[in-house]
Amino acid sequence: MKRAQVTSSKFIQLAEQMSSYIIKSRSENTNKKYFAAFNRWDLFISAEGGNSLPAESIHVALYVTHLIDKGHSSSVIEGAVYAIKWAHSLRGFRDPTDNCFVKNLLESAKRQCKKKVNKKDPVTSDQVKELCKKHVHTEDAILLRDLTLLILCFTGFLRYDEARSLKCNDVSIYDDYISLNIAKSKTDQYRQGNSVVISAGVTEACPVKMVKKYINVARISLDSNHFFFKPAYRSKGVSALIRKDKPLSYTTARERVISLLKEVCGDANLGLHSLRAGGATMVANTSTKDRLWKIHGRWKTDKAKDGYVVDTLDNKLEVTKSLML
Repeated sequence: MKRAQVTSSKFIQLAEQMSSYIIKSRSENTNKKYFAAFNRWDLFISAEGGNSLPAESIHVALYVTHLIDKGHSSSVIEGAVYAIKWAHSLRGFRDPTDNCFVKNLLESAKRQCKKKVNKKDPVTSDQVKELCKKHVHTEDAILLRDLTLLILCFTGFLRYDEARSLKCNDVSIYDDYISLNIAKSKTDQYRQGNSVVISAGVTEACPVKMVKKYINVARISLDSNHFFFKPAYRSKGVSALIRKDKPLSYTTARERVISLLKEVCGDANLGLHSLRAGGATMVANTSTKDRLWKIHGRWKTDKAKDGYVVDTLDNKLEVTKSLML
């Protein structure tokens, strides 16, 4: 503004508004991640007597070298570089990461810092049915909340953040299916929303029956704008959701769901992602069209979708059986 010699009150007001719009070019979580990473870069370069903004390319390259020496993963190093790039773009400065040293160091980090992927074991339909059958007569609000969360993540291929963000009025119940409005999703960058439909079943693990029972016992109104899954309390043998509109934390959800799954899954390597991966794996090994369950799981690419699936031995053998030897 000063360089352009524009100082009118109207332009100053527009400049402030423009800044807020530019910040919103990235999601809130991405901004938080980049801001934290840039602060770490600022501490490093300030201690060495350099400038964090605008920065010199050689200083960024040396910082990346420092991160590699410290044994950070390639994703952390990429995040640091993107944060520096982001901060410079916001201020209209030259991008110091657009440099051959920085680019080659990033490639080096991917080769040297690659860690073995430790994927969680997928849950099966039989395990979910066995668990629901075991607790079929429960009237406990906390247990029903956990079972409902488990079933919706399994059948709706929900990421935990999607389940956590569900509001009561995002849930619609019909005779033979339920519909979930996913207002916020990892792959829905422009918040267009997504609808996930889940069919009724014929066993104790029927999603429609479980959701109805949870709503009834926990006294949930589907007209409410409160979170569908909330923290709960137990007092004098009675359990109930708290009145405050607060989502269930990741830590509590993980502990509760894994504790339940251990009842039927033994020593399997479990996590909340076991539900999404388990549902996807069960469907992938049937004749359901790829396009349909890719849409159901809200995957952007086939590569992302296929990363969730564990093929059965029979399906793997089909490749060589087709050779007719």
